Amino acid sequence: MNHISDLTPEGIQNAGKDGPVPQPIPHGDCSPDCPECGGIGYIRYEVPIGHPKFGKVERCRYAQSHNIAAYLRSGNIDPRIGLTADEVRQLNWDLVRKGVNQADQACTTTRKAFEEGHGLVFLYGGFGQGKSLILKIAVATAVRAGKRAAYANLAGVLDDIRSAYDERENKMTELVRRMEWWTSLDVLAIDELDKVGQTDWAKERIFQLLDLLYQRAVRQEALTIIAANYQSTDELSGYLKSRIEDNRFAGNGYLIHLEGADGRKSMPRNWKY
Repeated sequence: MNHISDLTPEGIQNAGKDGPVPQPIPHGDCSPDCPECGGIGYIRYEVPIGHPKFGKVERCRYAQSHNIAAYLRSGNIDPRIGLTADEVRQLNWDLVRKGVNQADQACTTTRKAFEEGHGLVFLYGGFGQGKSLILKIAVATAVRAGKRAAYANLAGVLDDIRSAYDERENKMTELVRRMEWWTSLDVLAIDELDKVGQTDWAKERIFQLLDLLYQRAVRQEALTIIAANYQSTDELSGYLKSRIEDNRFAGNGYLIHLEGADGRKSMPRNWKY
């Protein structure tokens, strides 16, 4: 297998079994004495064909932390990410309160999917079940890890795509560009699936968006987490119900019905999230 060091003549190959292969070179964007990447800022994994990480190059976690710190200090957070700088810094899995309803169980399952790095998770149930918080935590955790991620209500995603029609020139180019932004993320959390209009335009765009996300989940390329205030999957459109109930996802427990108490009624007065 070729390693990152093959891309630069200065690199020194140093393979480890099933682990990152650091390639120390003097002109990377990480610390020259970094124990993982040796200064390059990227790592590859020595894994067999078929493994989800086979052939992939990832950011070194130390380089990621440097980048995220600088990103948050700059204050130039892309509004499409859907989180404030404070939320990106502070939101974490431990904030989901235990024993109130089923949110802690949903959090555990969603975290498992997040750590796998791919899949399609669907959270559905009544209000106050912690769905939105779980989605935001997944996105904040992804951003801190240097991944491309966003949290948005489905209506907000459609509004961003629809604004492509405001372009006087190259409308289709802008439409494709915006669709690609949303569907190329490493982690996309879509909230309030049930609160969108049902015009022909909206139906067409929702199908196109969710089908592309489904395909990337099947190919183990990305993670999509969807939340809705439905009480049954029978309320879903047929095409979406079929995809969400795909055994490759539902068989892993990624189809999660929450039906406990409304957690908002027991929130501490000073709770920020």
